[in-house]
Amino acid sequence: MSLTLTSPPSAEPVSLADLKEHLKVDSAIDDALIAGLGLAARQTIEARWRIAMAPQSWRLTLGRAPECAVILPISPVLAIDAVGVLRNGVTEALPAGAYDAQIGDVGRVKLKTSVPGALVISFTTGWPDVASIPDPLKLAIKVLAAHLYENREGEPTAPDIAALIAPYRQVRL
Repeated sequence: MSLTLTSPPSAEPVSLADLKEHLKVDSAIDDALIAGLGLAARQTIEARWRIAMAPQSWRLTLGRAPECAVILPISPVLAIDAVGVLRNGVTEALPAGAYDAQIGDVGRVKLKTSVPGALVISFTTGWPDVASIPDPLKLAIKVLAAHLYENREGEPTAPDIAALIAPYRQVRL
């Protein structure tokens, strides 16, 4: 299985101005650092909890097409953009009627018939725009970025932001 980011978010959920306000920083000296820490905080949260915040596109490739439904590893899922089969290095798109797709908090794709070759699913995740990202997730970015800003040499204990993120993450059973 391989999961590849094909199109990163075009905007960050928390602006530089919002991060600076949270940090109580007035000067522009650390702007690049603070923006980088905001990006790192978002990427850390997304990777750790398998949440996408701002819209972004992904490609999931499985070595073979499974008989059961494929649960997409990142949520929420905005769209299933394409489903195809990889043969001889070329992805052949399957018609929309060849599979059932579910979007939302949990994304799923279930093939209606078996197909030979590797399965490739292209999908879009995140909230529709940065304005619709829940405030607790934005706060988690601010808290983690503030921790990174105050502990630039790397403190081993990060702030506990799990409670802010828990309502928005996909739980696997």
